[in-house]
Amino acid sequence: MAELPIPEKVKKLWGVWNLRGGILLSLFIQIFLMLFASRRQRSRSSLLRIFIWLAYLLADWLAAVCIGLITKTQIDSCNGKADDHILAFWASFLLIHLGGPDTITSFALEDNEFWVRHVIGLILQVLVAAYSLFLTLPNNKLWFPTLLIFVVGTIKFGERTFALYLASSDHFAETILPKPEPGPDYEEAIDVYTQNRAVSVRTRPDQKKTTTPNVANFPKEDEVLEDEKEYSLDEKITLLAEAHDNFKSFKGLIVGLLLSSKERESSRKSFLKRKPKEAFLLIEYELSFMYQVLHTKVVVVRRKIGYILRILSLFFTVGALMVFFIVEKHKFGRFDVVLSYALLFGALVIDFFSVIHLIFSEWTLIAPDKNWWRTSVANIALRGKRWSGTVSQYDMIKYCQDERTVLVSCVYKLAVYLCIIRGILDRVKLWLYSTTATVDTSLKTFIFEELRTKANTANSLRGAMEACSQRGDWALLETSNYIKLKWSVGEFQYAESLLLWHIATELCYSESPSLWENQSKKLCKLLSDYMFSLSVKQGSMLAPVLGNWHIVFQDTCAEAKRFFHKHQLVSHSESCKKIIDTKTNLRPAAVKGSKSKSVLFDASKLAKDLQSLGTGQWRLMSRVWVELLSYAAINCRPIVHAQQPSKGGELLTFTWLLMNHLGLGTQFYEQELQDGTKLVAVK
Repeated sequence: MAELPIPEKVKKLWGVWNLRGGILLSLFIQIFLMLFASRRQRSRSSLLRIFIWLAYLLADWLAAVCIGLITKTQIDSCNGKADDHILAFWASFLLIHLGGPDTITSFALEDNEFWVRHVIGLILQVLVAAYSLFLTLPNNKLWFPTLLIFVVGTIKFGERTFALYLASSDHFAETILPKPEPGPDYEEAIDVYTQNRAVSVRTRPDQKKTTTPNVANFPKEDEVLEDEKEYSLDEKITLLAEAHDNFKSFKGLIVGLLLSSKERESSRKSFLKRKPKEAFLLIEYELSFMYQVLHTKVVVVRRKIGYILRILSLFFTVGALMVFFIVEKHKFGRFDVVLSYALLFGALVIDFFSVIHLIFSEWTLIAPDKNWWRTSVANIALRGKRWSGTVSQYDMIKYCQDERTVLVSCVYKLAVYLCIIRGILDRVKLWLYSTTATVDTSLKTFIFEELRTKANTANSLRGAMEACSQRGDWALLETSNYIKLKWSVGEFQYAESLLLWHIATELCYSESPSLWENQSKKLCKLLSDYMFSLSVKQGSMLAPVLGNWHIVFQDTCAEAKRFFHKHQLVSHSESCKKIIDTKTNLRPAAVKGSKSKSVLFDASKLAKDLQSLGTGQWRLMSRVWVELLSYAAINCRPIVHAQQPSKGGELLTFTWLLMNHLGLGTQFYEQELQDGTKLVAVK
């Protein structure tokens, strides 16, 4: 077979620089991950996440390939020349790169489940690096600094593998279980029980216990104002410590464990007394702890052995630099020496950054020792937010109208001609046209007060289950027009009801788009667009409740596009006005039959019914949207919620954790000691 006509100079150049270029690129990737990996916690930027994902994948692959190239080069040469000595030196540095920086051990939760693969990789790569050093003995003048870096690389790689193991679902669940409690010795207990039965004991007559329900002092509706208080450092440290205690108690939710009624009631009493901003700050801190435990080395480093290994690694790296500085290097190429220094200083920079990150960390502030420098640490550690603080926004009318633009229409027609999957184009369109909105204090206050009102009525687990099952019913029950509106939630599945209320909200909003008239209008619009955006962009979060969403969505979109084309509608406002002006005296199902799942003109009827309520329509609609939000949040799988802190955070995840702290979760069990032990599981 004929070889490709590649010039000899190109082959020689590639042979010399492929390894060196790969090692240099590996160093740059480590520095990039060190600086930017943690930013994904507070950013929703898809571009940033793509770069971090590519760097994360390339880092492991590149380091492993370079170690293989080093060994192959040494075996091919078989002459023990000086170049082989410095290659063995580089191989040890690549072990450090395989260990990665402290800021990222896994990109997604699924990566933690592959810890066994990393154990095998650790063993193999350490053996290969050791073999690379062995090939250069006994004449290697760099054997001592190589050995020091080899130990550091093994420690770093081992730390990462152990962190993946600790964050894996199986072990994560084990850390939450209480200590085994076998109870009293049965043989001894039965002897005592038999003796006591023979003794007559006079007892008091039974008295019924009376309990006073815990009723929080809620502000009146017109007193729910924005809480703009700025907390002092001491208050933030106190909240941080409480958030850490909450995380230790409630982290079992992630792996689906049931929590005790004692934990539920304790958290419920605490959060019922909280102010909205304070409650959301606690949740923000708690989710930050969750992110760090699942995706960084914090659990490994924050141990006594972790501190010892970190100090040892730092001293070994400094020692290797000093030895390399004084050793004779005239036999090595100038660039190879410069690259070696770059690797040494790069390792020191990464170690120095990890030490700084270790000191100025939230975990330092929750330590029991109150040192004089705690305030200085808090000034840096508690600076900034721990999630994006934004939600995605998109509405269905705009979604359908976007395809009517000339550019998008041509792209879709070309895609059909080239047999490109439409789903890919839809995702690109969502990425290009969707926007974001800030989650301000007024929205947090409204959501918290609505959930707290529910929590106040849910004094028992049965009450909590009933409260969690509502998806608009309770809000509608408080209006005299309940019979007129109940069909919008009672006759439809969640997916249909969600799209129905979304379109109706958009139609009502288009009639009076000014935001300053009514604060509830702004909140309603924001929640409506957010839930629709989640449905089309992150269906996995709503998968347990969406049901036939895809059918409902495609049928409604098809009818909307046909309606817009029929009436030649291009403007968003004109489209909404035309839909709401359509006569809907009869329900669409009665006219068209049940074959189509479209809810377009059901939404038109609902919008008219809502407009007939007058000034109270937006308050009612916003309360319905909070119920739709909370219903989706509590039914979303906990493991899906656990994935969100690494993606900038989601309001839905905040709502889920807040509901659980208010006692509105569904992962609790009640233990009653009455004539034996009785467990009532709720899940």
